[in-house]
Amino acid sequence: MRTAVIFVGPAGSGKSSLVAAYARWLREAEIPVVTVNLDPAADYVPYRPDVDVRSYVSAREVAAKYGLGPNGALVKSMELAAERLDEILSPVGASDADYVLVDTPGQMEVFIFRDISVRLVDALRRVSDCVYGVFVADATLLRDPADYAFTYVMALSVQLRLGVETAPVINKVDLAPDLQVRGDLVRDVARIRQGLLRRRTLYAEMLRDVVRVLYKYAKQANVPRVSAVTGEGIEDLHKMLHEMSCACGDLS
Repeated sequence: MRTAVIFVGPAGSGKSSLVAAYARWLREAEIPVVTVNLDPAADYVPYRPDVDVRSYVSAREVAAKYGLGPNGALVKSMELAAERLDEILSPVGASDADYVLVDTPGQMEVFIFRDISVRLVDALRRVSDCVYGVFVADATLLRDPADYAFTYVMALSVQLRLGVETAPVINKVDLAPDLQVRGDLVRDVARIRQGLLRRRTLYAEMLRDVVRVLYKYAKQANVPRVSAVTGEGIEDLHKMLHEMSCACGDLS
């Protein structure tokens, strides 16, 4: 079976570094893997992509051709890439990879709220047996209850938008060794509610109501705590994805 994993998260959460670390772990375990860079504006990625959107669409060239600024060029580039996804992903279908790791643009909203996100899932389903999402959260931001709640909202939004099962992962734990939360709303809800109660702002009040609704539909899960820098937790990430791809998998 071939499993495709789409890595999504806010800018600076460490998506590319995590893709690099996980791909390295898979290769060391002699598990065939293909890496896909879908950021046409990336000046550098910390791995050598097996499939690179920049070979087909370059944001720098698009900016020059259409007279666009950086943001406009990125949006236009994603539109052009969406039209060529089957061509871009053709090497994936021809490979013997067990895992396909898709690294999405640093500006999450350019990917999630554009047509390319839905088209990508459809294209990956044509060349993979299973397609999942991984929402990469920055451990250094989860210390704040409001940031935690907002991050959870983003993770749920990504899952609803992609239409595939999406699991959260806490990255950069090497920078937050004292992190108290688990990254699982079911287990963390009391701590987060108390933290929000101490904030007497409209924003905190709104997030308390949001957390109340999300908790009603949340399910308990073991959220991997990883570090793309030290390699901590990469095996836990793999076990989680392996369980997701098994019909008998149990994330609880």
